[in-house]
Amino acid sequence: MPYFHPQTVILMICMVYLVMHAVIWFALSEQRDSQVRLWCLSGVLSGIAVIPLSMRGVVSEWAFIYIGQIPMVVGNAGRCIALRMFFGKVSAQAKWFYALTTIIFLSTFISAYHAGVSEYYLRVYYFGFYAFILIDYFLLGYWLKGNKQSLGADLLMAAGIGFCSTQAVRAIGIAVDPQSMDIYANTPDQVLMVLGQMICIPLTNIGFLRIFLERREADRLQTERELSAAETRQALLGQHQQELQHLLHEREEIIRQLTLSNKSASMGALVASLAHELNQPLCSIRLNTQLVERLLLEKESTPETDDQIKQLVLQVNQDNRRAADIIVKLRKLFEDRSGAMVRLDINDLVRDCAALIMPYAASKQVQLAYQFGDPCPVVGDQTQLQQVVLNVMNNAVEAASEASVKPGRVEVSSSCDEGEVILKVIDNGPGISEDMQQSIFELFKTSKTEGMGVGLWLSKTVVNAHLGDIHFDSRPGVGTSFEVRLPVDRGDMMQPARQSA
Repeated sequence: MPYFHPQTVILMICMVYLVMHAVIWFALSEQRDSQVRLWCLSGVLSGIAVIPLSMRGVVSEWAFIYIGQIPMVVGNAGRCIALRMFFGKVSAQAKWFYALTTIIFLSTFISAYHAGVSEYYLRVYYFGFYAFILIDYFLLGYWLKGNKQSLGADLLMAAGIGFCSTQAVRAIGIAVDPQSMDIYANTPDQVLMVLGQMICIPLTNIGFLRIFLERREADRLQTERELSAAETRQALLGQHQQELQHLLHEREEIIRQLTLSNKSASMGALVASLAHELNQPLCSIRLNTQLVERLLLEKESTPETDDQIKQLVLQVNQDNRRAADIIVKLRKLFEDRSGAMVRLDINDLVRDCAALIMPYAASKQVQLAYQFGDPCPVVGDQTQLQQVVLNVMNNAVEAASEASVKPGRVEVSSSCDEGEVILKVIDNGPGISEDMQQSIFELFKTSKTEGMGVGLWLSKTVVNAHLGDIHFDSRPGVGTSFEVRLPVDRGDMMQPARQSA
């Protein structure tokens, strides 16, 4: 092969190293990636090492041995570590493997050289080492490919086979023909080894570039899928929030309707008692107006008659006011203020409810006793809180009517303690059975033959919505005590409910 000049071709390998790695550096410089930096710097280091390897006899033996060997093997280890970075973080075992193989090779090769070992053995050892270590490119390409189609991994595998086979052929050629151990010998195995380097170095660089871009594209697609999934989840979350908001509105509307319907359902006995209470002033008004009419028809105006008419008119006015008060209380009870948050005094709320329940309690032979403390302001929905008080007091009256000791008794008290308004309703009725106590606040759970099981569930729901709590203590045969706790309102931004009514 007269036209094959090994030294020139080996120097060309240096240019291939430098050019290929420089191209990758500039192509991927915007990535600012440590893996790219390691790959390119390692390739440049190997390229620099080729210069003294191609100029033996021109450069000193020290440069040929140290500058030629050390950067070459270190650069090869750096590129293999850069490839392993595609798997994630490089393990400590892999780092130790490359560090130990590099140290062992350099220490044995340089020590043997300085010990005067024949170059025959040094050349066989040199090319045999690289034939062994360069198979790592094939293995890394094989592992990177896995079950996926990857041109980059295929190129790495081809380069690994090329590196390993040409280096092995060169080592065998020297071992078989000691005359060809000259590093620049113009022999077939030398030509094959140099051509293998010229082909496999670009293959490794193109393979690295392809794998890097494949991974970046996969990461981009994965990011887009994650973003799309996140947008989908966000849209679903927004939809669920709207549905939840709608359900909450429906829940509030159901509670409002239940408050009104339960109020109407539970008012049957109260209205009957109030009708009887209202009938008394109305009958008195009718009788008094008949007397006034008769006196006026007699046309006998005397001082005694005039005084009698004045007294009758005064009595009519008093009875009228009494009837009007009862009607006002009924109107306030059935007035729909659901949703309007106002500031009100729990004492006033209890007095209004007590005025309505009093006739019903009297008809049941139940005594009502009240004990009010200082004003107990709260902020809440007046209609809903009114329903809570009515439910608790009405249940207490019904329970006390069944007391073994007559008359039945219901005690109502209110107080403020540590930022809470506390309303207590105690009766001396038969108490709540133990099997009912666990489910007393559940919907449609009731011990009454005619009850719907809504009242206490609704009361607890309303109290909890007002950031309060309701609980009870009941002893069968002794009585029951219900306690409603609500946060005290210490602000003055809202006017009391009585003033806004």
